[in-house]
Amino acid sequence: MNKQRIAKVITKYGTMITLGLIIIGFSLFVDGFAAPKNLVNILKQIALLTVIAEGFTMCLIVDELDLSFANIACLSGIISGGLILAGQPTIIAIIVPLLVGFAFGLASGLLVTKVGISSLITTLAMSILATGLTYWITGGVSFYGEMPSSFLMLGRGYFLGIPSLILIMLVTVVISHILINKTKTGIYLQATGANKEATKLSGVNTDVYKVLALIICSVAASFAGVLLTSKLGAANPEAASGYMMDTFAAALLGTTVLSIGLASPIGTFIGALMIGVLNNGMTLAGAQYFMQDIIKGIIIILSVSIASSQARKLARN
Repeated sequence: MNKQRIAKVITKYGTMITLGLIIIGFSLFVDGFAAPKNLVNILKQIALLTVIAEGFTMCLIVDELDLSFANIACLSGIISGGLILAGQPTIIAIIVPLLVGFAFGLASGLLVTKVGISSLITTLAMSILATGLTYWITGGVSFYGEMPSSFLMLGRGYFLGIPSLILIMLVTVVISHILINKTKTGIYLQATGANKEATKLSGVNTDVYKVLALIICSVAASFAGVLLTSKLGAANPEAASGYMMDTFAAALLGTTVLSIGLASPIGTFIGALMIGVLNNGMTLAGAQYFMQDIIKGIIIILSVSIASSQARKLARN
């Protein structure tokens, strides 16, 4: 009985326990890691990753994949930067990229649900399309210039002494959690991913919720692209391309938190936090970049393997 209880704890909280041990280890052995300023920096560093990953989580919840979010973020960042440098109001430089993300998500959703193309192939094609548009607009060069403070405050500003990026990240996580767990829409999104046919037989239009998930993913990516341009004070055609693998890693780790095998907004945030802690701690420790990728990969494999193994044992018992 005690072994079963321990297995349940490991299954449900193993990833969070691992995160806690990693934080303790870095705090003890890496100078400056536990400094308040550095801890705030970690949250700032994962803010954009979390925004993108929360959108991607919606796709996982409905049992779909999206490979286009990073390149949609790049395209949206370029559009936002181009508009703001052309003298357009900040609100226009925010809304237009979000509409672009909406259009990509809607197109992907309709191709998946109405044409019957798999989300993997559809979003891969959308990713290529977004990349082509990005380089067509920019010619492969970055956009630089003086940007208004009203735009820069999105990525660099503070509110009540808290960095705006951290606030935006926390609001995104809270809204995502409420959407999935406290609304009818969230219940239908989960049901669509858990058992599409049974949900459809109960009278729910599952296609609508698959399209919605893909739209949310693309819009979240577009918003992150806008925030990244604001943070950098420039629009780079490849600025968001590095978020692809860390987003997958955060969402994958998130499926090992609380409910094994199920994606969730809180789980994804924990996953993003683990990625941020590892990146920051290993950088401060002087680890070379390729070693960081190796260690992250090993930790992800171990976390998922242990949690999945314990879940199977519990299911057998």
